[in-house]
Amino acid sequence: MLPGNDPFPGPPLNPLKLAPPGEIGPAVERSAIAATWAASRAAVTLVCAPAGFGKTTTMRQLLIAARQHGGPTAWLNLDSADNDLGRITPYLWAALHMAALPSLGDAPSTGPWIDASRGLPGGSARQLLDVLSRVEAPFVLFVDEFELVSDSSVLSLFSELAFSLGPGQRLVLGSRHKPGLPLGRLRVQQRLLEIDASMLRFSAGEVRDYITSCRGIGMADADLGDLQARTEGWPAALQLAASALAGRADSRAWLQQLSGTTGNLAEYLAEDVLSRLSEPHRHFLLRSSIFEAFCPQLCDAAFGSADSADWIAQSVRDNLFLLPIEAEGEWYRYHPLFRQFLRAQLSRTAAPELPALHARAAHWLASTARYTQAIAHASAAGDTVLIADLLERCGMDYVRGGQMKLVVQWAETLPHEELERRPAVLTATAYAMVFLHRYAAAERLLGVLEKHSGAIHEEDVTVLRVMLSAWLDRMDDAVLAARTALAGREPASPFVSGLLHNAMAYGDMLQGRFVPARHALLQAKRELESVNAIYGLTYSACIEGMIDMLQGNVRDGLARFSAMLNRIVAAGQRYTSSGPVACALLAEALYELGDSAAADALLSEYLPLIRDTCLPDHVIVAHRVASRIAWLGGDSGKALDQLNTLQELGDARGIASLGMAAAIDRSRFALLAGDISSARHALVLAASLAPPSGTLMRYSDDLDDLEIARIRIALVATDDEADVERVETALRSAEKSGRARRALRLAWLLAQAHHAAGRSSQALIWLERALAQGQAWEAHRIFADEPWHVEPLLASLASRRHVFDTRYLERLMYAVQIPSKRGAPVRGEQEDLLSPRELQIIRRVADGHSNKALARLLFVSENTIETHLRRINGKLGTGNRMQAVARARELGLL
Repeated sequence: MLPGNDPFPGPPLNPLKLAPPGEIGPAVERSAIAATWAASRAAVTLVCAPAGFGKTTTMRQLLIAARQHGGPTAWLNLDSADNDLGRITPYLWAALHMAALPSLGDAPSTGPWIDASRGLPGGSARQLLDVLSRVEAPFVLFVDEFELVSDSSVLSLFSELAFSLGPGQRLVLGSRHKPGLPLGRLRVQQRLLEIDASMLRFSAGEVRDYITSCRGIGMADADLGDLQARTEGWPAALQLAASALAGRADSRAWLQQLSGTTGNLAEYLAEDVLSRLSEPHRHFLLRSSIFEAFCPQLCDAAFGSADSADWIAQSVRDNLFLLPIEAEGEWYRYHPLFRQFLRAQLSRTAAPELPALHARAAHWLASTARYTQAIAHASAAGDTVLIADLLERCGMDYVRGGQMKLVVQWAETLPHEELERRPAVLTATAYAMVFLHRYAAAERLLGVLEKHSGAIHEEDVTVLRVMLSAWLDRMDDAVLAARTALAGREPASPFVSGLLHNAMAYGDMLQGRFVPARHALLQAKRELESVNAIYGLTYSACIEGMIDMLQGNVRDGLARFSAMLNRIVAAGQRYTSSGPVACALLAEALYELGDSAAADALLSEYLPLIRDTCLPDHVIVAHRVASRIAWLGGDSGKALDQLNTLQELGDARGIASLGMAAAIDRSRFALLAGDISSARHALVLAASLAPPSGTLMRYSDDLDDLEIARIRIALVATDDEADVERVETALRSAEKSGRARRALRLAWLLAQAHHAAGRSSQALIWLERALAQGQAWEAHRIFADEPWHVEPLLASLASRRHVFDTRYLERLMYAVQIPSKRGAPVRGEQEDLLSPRELQIIRRVADGHSNKALARLLFVSENTIETHLRRINGKLGTGNRMQAVARARELGLL
């Protein structure tokens, strides 16, 4: 344990993972490799070689070289459990904080509630990257066993880290195979140094130095050459060979029997080494091989002995592939190859003893709060009761820490009857299932949990029911559950009460009952403010903003979303689940007001988190806006990719509304491309996914639903006068329900319907009415996204333009043109010079924004803006803002 150094609450970090290894492998100085690395300016080094080629040894020598140059260093050992963003992020943060960058600061503490305000792994990872982007100090981060990483979110984290490193900041990865990182891009940008097996093979001279000088074994030159040829310079084979050859007089005969296959070589030498040990020593080695890492106290507890420290010391003296872990002193681990063969021998000779060994190890590890290792040993022991006991103690801590996958993995090892009799384990697993979008499993667990009595469990069930229904897009059920709960006993928890009032407000909002919705929100905010529950307060503020949006007050909605996001950032929860909710809606407001660049910047940063944590309404809005921004930028492929992702999410999660929204927007894109047949086909698909009649109208349907999609097709495909009546009916319905924003879009469509029907005077009346309201609201995309007959209509205003603001009309006329007509922006080769965030900043600097204004617009600190500007100047070779803008213009970036 490392007291006081764990920046994350909940389960303690395992210090073994943060410690570089002691001296390992053949003790040959690889000065040429270290010199190549030190001279390289590559930000990322990949030490990639098969097992036994000295990967970790080489990384350690690079670590020594880095320390000799005086730079701060950090080390992280990965294991198979690190395919989980919630698990690996605390270790990355701790490694950099403790060993390399004390100024980095602790990760922000999270709140006391289960919800993703304290349990969003992706948010913690994003925040780490954000904090690192402001760090200019040099450091070297070593990450070993990287071949164990396959999770896309973890690979994405390291990919972003690799491309965000500044001058003097380096990442060294050790892996047995090529990792799933964008190595091609890193090579092209000259940011990658690759150290592979060909570089790590021992030359004839290195073999001679190792065998004769380091190990003191006398061998003829011919035999040394034979050894080098037979092993092909494989360092692990040389080490094992040296152990077997020590004290032998018949090295030539031994070499003649040596197999050239590495697997046979390793197995033979491992067993040969074991055969030379005393029985008690061999007994200790075999039993200690059940541990990934161990200390004398753990071994004594598991083995029921008191001499483990002596046997560890003897193994170190005998060079038996035992690697000390420097940070802990008393902790060790075996070379992986040696441990593998020890385990195989143990399984053959002492299989009946293993369950008891694992069980005693689990109890000792649990007593030191090393629950991950403890549960692994309990599982190996086949002791499901012990696993359940441990999960009762730590399950909710792991949920709060964002390690949902681990909780589910452990729970799934339990027999159904063991799981179902433990409400604490059921609760933790149900929360984890909801956050992992495994809704059917969460529903089943909730049914079991409801059978347990107790007020605490009843409140958990209530919150989970509301969450599950809302995330499944069953808002009718979510609202009913909230109303039923509040009609009974008042919840003991202000947090639970606040969430339930939020759910009621959401339902009232969808029904157009805006006044009751605002009253419910007042109660929700009182409850949530009393416990400073940012997550719940985010929903309160955002529901208010959504009401503003529905009523056409987009500026008011923008102000609420912005203020809430600023509060989230100030509370250190920018990348928890609170931030994505506010950002999805803020991006929509920015887009509607014509600021697509700012909306795009928010979504490029938050869209993965929005997908993982937000309600279907917010997911739809975010993907719709991202898709339309891509289309406006001339990238139709990216636009359709966003819709495909939305549909795939709906298919995977069983949420039809996501697929329906994607199909509606595909229909719209087809119309913009002039393909009426495809537009109709997409609309048929959308209609097949529509919810039953009587279902609450979603927020995301306000401007884009089946009704508006049908009106679009009718406007392009026919001038049937019945279409005018359809639009008029829809308009009256929107006005009656208080949905002023929807009414404005329908008024705009009605003007186009009259024009298509040849009713010029009526078209002009509705056009002026819509534009008058739109100008007052500063609305742009409400009109521009429906450009079916707009150009002739706007042209008809030539004699009446004095009624409207000229600048507003000019912006609108430009906005309604599709990219093919106004000329899609072409991405130049130089644009890759700056990151998307840096491009956004330099473009706003060119518009005259100060650092303070930029910080406010982008929801970051002024220090962050200054850091980005320094990096922009460094990349452009300029010295100040004015020079940077001038150079960016020369390069075609502006």
